[in-house]
Amino acid sequence: MSTLQTLRTTTATLARVALGLALGLAAGCQLGIEPGELDALPLQPTARFGVGSTFYLPLPAEGRWVLEQAPEGNDNVVVPGADGHARFTPVVPGDYAFVVEGTGERRTLTAVDQVPYEHFNYYPTSSLAMVDGELWVAHVFDPHVSRVDPGTGQVRGTIPVGPWPVALAHAAELGVVLVAHKAGDTLGVVDVAQGRLVDAVWVGDEPAEIRLSPDGATAYVSLATEDAVVVVDVARREVVGRVEVNPNPTAMAISEDGGTLYVASYRSGVGERQTSGTDARGDLYDVAVIDTASRRVTDHISSVGATIGGLWLEGERLYVATTRVELEQLSPLDEQNTAFRHTVAAYDTATRAEVAAVDLGRQPSAAAMAVRPFGLTMAGGTLWVVTEGSDAVVGLDPQTLAERARFTAEGRPRTILADGERLYVHGSQAYRVTLAGSDGTVDGVAELDGDPRPAGVAQGQWMYTGVGARGGQAHSCADCHVDGLTDGNVWNAGFALSTSRPMFWLEGTGPIGWEGDADDLRSYLYGSPAPTIGVIPTTESFQAFYDYLAALVPPPPANGWTQRDGSLTEPALRGKELFEGKAACAGCHAGALTTQGLRLPGGGTHDAHPVVVPSLVGAYRHAFWLVDGAARTLEEAVTAMAPLSGVALSEEEVADLAGYLRELTAREFFVLTSTPRTGASHVRSEGPLSVVMSQPVFDDPSDLARIELRPEGGVAIGITVEADGRRLTITPVAPLTPGQRYELVLAEDFEAFTGWTLGQVATMPFTVAEAPALSLDGEYVITVDHPNLDREAGRYDPSVVLPIPLAMTATASAYGASLDHQATELARFAYDVVIEGDVAYFPPFAFPAGPEGFFNRSFPSQLTLVDDDGDGVADRGESTLYFRSPGLEATDVRWTLARPDAGPSECSGQEGTHEVDLMVDAQGNPTIDWSADVQALGYYVTDPDAVPPAGPGPVTGGET
Repeated sequence: MSTLQTLRTTTATLARVALGLALGLAAGCQLGIEPGELDALPLQPTARFGVGSTFYLPLPAEGRWVLEQAPEGNDNVVVPGADGHARFTPVVPGDYAFVVEGTGERRTLTAVDQVPYEHFNYYPTSSLAMVDGELWVAHVFDPHVSRVDPGTGQVRGTIPVGPWPVALAHAAELGVVLVAHKAGDTLGVVDVAQGRLVDAVWVGDEPAEIRLSPDGATAYVSLATEDAVVVVDVARREVVGRVEVNPNPTAMAISEDGGTLYVASYRSGVGERQTSGTDARGDLYDVAVIDTASRRVTDHISSVGATIGGLWLEGERLYVATTRVELEQLSPLDEQNTAFRHTVAAYDTATRAEVAAVDLGRQPSAAAMAVRPFGLTMAGGTLWVVTEGSDAVVGLDPQTLAERARFTAEGRPRTILADGERLYVHGSQAYRVTLAGSDGTVDGVAELDGDPRPAGVAQGQWMYTGVGARGGQAHSCADCHVDGLTDGNVWNAGFALSTSRPMFWLEGTGPIGWEGDADDLRSYLYGSPAPTIGVIPTTESFQAFYDYLAALVPPPPANGWTQRDGSLTEPALRGKELFEGKAACAGCHAGALTTQGLRLPGGGTHDAHPVVVPSLVGAYRHAFWLVDGAARTLEEAVTAMAPLSGVALSEEEVADLAGYLRELTAREFFVLTSTPRTGASHVRSEGPLSVVMSQPVFDDPSDLARIELRPEGGVAIGITVEADGRRLTITPVAPLTPGQRYELVLAEDFEAFTGWTLGQVATMPFTVAEAPALSLDGEYVITVDHPNLDREAGRYDPSVVLPIPLAMTATASAYGASLDHQATELARFAYDVVIEGDVAYFPPFAFPAGPEGFFNRSFPSQLTLVDDDGDGVADRGESTLYFRSPGLEATDVRWTLARPDAGPSECSGQEGTHEVDLMVDAQGNPTIDWSADVQALGYYVTDPDAVPPAGPGPVTGGET
């Protein structure tokens, strides 16, 4: 066993006893779980339980659970599990009751066919399967599998399954289709003849991929967060083994004889850390080789790539779809950016040596760029690979890997399936399957129904996973923030080195970014995605990008370490006590969110840059921890952080604390954020208020009536309340009183859809602004005196400024004004400004900082207004603001507001031309020198097609 495997294996907790699966159990034997005192499983919903999910009943010491009551049409039964729990998977909505025979023990369940959509951001692996002449398609985002005519693309029927089905496998000999329910931690069993989900076996956290033995009797399931593959006896519907493998195992391939299983690490990163030398673990364990007879890892294929999306085994060749990275070559402006090399490589299965590899978009035979390769298959003597970011399917010569053909398959595909001379490509984001011949000729499309994602979330996800422009033509946001997490590599983001920060609950975890670069999610997006993937968003796509990122939530409460409902185990409870006590973790990681946005000074475990305390909810799945990703286990992270609290922890305490972090899931119902924020002043007197919860709310009127808005010390005032998933919109029926302090109150019995309650009253006080003495109305120019960026020093130079004018149109309101800003030809931004007396309170706003679409953004600021002509409408004002970007911060930056005819501040500096000396150095590079003392803001040598930047930044276009 490798060093990494030993290290990770020792982190197992007692909760894993449910998987304690003595390897090589005899047929018919039960696992080593003793029935006993019944656990209430308090976090398991009972009132509104989604069909297709699995309900658990702890095994009693005596007797067995039986179904006492069920709705008409139910044919499923209680299954006595071998892991300490009986289970029942309802597929018919209605009321169920379970009893233990011969006792008074009784449990009830109400199953419903609609539950609120939660964007866990899971993606498909093998979401297609041929089943008795039909093409079956897992919907991924909604809990259904469609049966499709493979010739016509006509949908023949749809089968309800469990939450987030991402992979399918047909065990033909047993007449079942297995479904990986990534959000349910189960392997679903669909009886093909009955067309019904009959059972679902708990296998562990986030099952990602399924591979069957040649006889279909054994299923191998990769567990993405547990660094393991579990072995399932399909006939017995029972987990019978477990193999600890490489980090983040996802894609798998099995040999024809079933003796060898290859398992790819999806997010392995690279060994070069940039900040801390080399960590061999980033390269050594990319593909694990398992001997299925002994259930042991016998070898690894090393240095395959940073992310691995797919495997295909053909004869003596293992083909790998991977993205390789060159960290130091990242450039957001360079169209020849080669930091990301989307690759198919071939390995000799005997020697494990690479025998061929091509960059899909850059090899001489490539028709165009091809970004983010995933699924592979062989058809018509051609190796086919799907590329998610490009919506392209590329056909390669199996020997040379030269491109032979390509076709388009919309929907950000990750899965491709060959059946004889036919190809099927699942674009899950478009709810479609592209049908093609083995020569790449597209001849049909299957259109599916049921996408539960709001339109903005779907469009934003399409942007996030697709290629960019300019220097982003060869990558997408998802190349670094892989599936909303991290690729684990240390990138140069501006003037700071860090890993990409995992993203979830972004509306409640501001300021955003490792260094707190933006006050909130909306202002964060002013600086993205143009600098990262080169795309200039439209007004609509900007909002869609916001909708998608705001929708990202941590995974469900239960995982492979918790109790079956998500409750903490005993070791985790000990760790929780340490977290809140001796280890003092809760001093920074406070509250249910485990952060209050505290920005710590430089130092810590990384470098001199400040760090915003991240939330730790769901952090167990990140695979890389700390700002530079140097910790590869939670034990390493705890050990690194403990000295900052000034405490010494024993090995046992480190283990317990890490165990708690593994079980720190989204098991609580609480207020994530509100607008206005708790304790806010200068709040507008009109317009809706909003509250974002950690979980979807129960939107029954009786529950929404538990929300009140009242003046401090007064009685509740009239409001209307609307609920949409996790978001509440509260609209007062009359304007709020200027200067009055109010409280927005959610009662302690306010319910989530799951039936969880707040448990304590949630009060959000705020103070309405006094009435405005002036207004803003008409045309204005805001001018930001942007300090020059000294690239050599890596800081802003406040002694040299570049005035940046922003044209604004103000529309007066009862409490201030709405400012409209045409930021680019394609995008307009709107800012809601509150005026109290003669002071205007501005939210963060964007201003150009380089090529088109590149913006910096301010933090909230205020400005004293001046009315020059006494008409009650402000004419000008002056103040200061501050802004940040990775590794940089500018404070006390002057900005002004004026009427357009006032013009921008004068630009000090020399203008005109002067003589230069043009020479060639020893390496053949041109050098430019001049003797005159030029007092200028910038110096550019360009051709007539070049375009200087709107603010500090490089010249674009032409030959510069």
